[in-house]
Amino acid sequence: MATIEQTVRYLRSKNAGPFWLTVDAFCKNVEDTRKIARTLMDSKMAIAEMFQVKPEEIRIFELPDIQVVKLSFPRRPPEGSRSEKDMHGGQQYVSLLDLKVAE
Repeated sequence: MATIEQTVRYLRSKNAGPFWLTVDAFCKNVEDTRKIARTLMDSKMAIAEMFQVKPEEIRIFELPDIQVVKLSFPRRPPEGSRSEKDMHGGQQYVSLLDLKVAE
């Protein structure tokens, strides 16, 4: 079974303001876009645990016309707080690389 890392063309994360993070999955085709969106929907509980958020706070946007899936969720801790370790949110995508892709 393929992983997200093996399926997407490019995966990045970044701040969406000081209180939210967004992860963009740039896919190779529309079929993979749908698979990645389904994988993220099916993995909401695991993602919530990874990022210490509630599953209902996670937003997933499937954009097949541009072959992108966006995943957004509250940033814990907020940008610039004493305990945060990735000021720009640029390394947060790494936690998602090994998720198994839905067939």
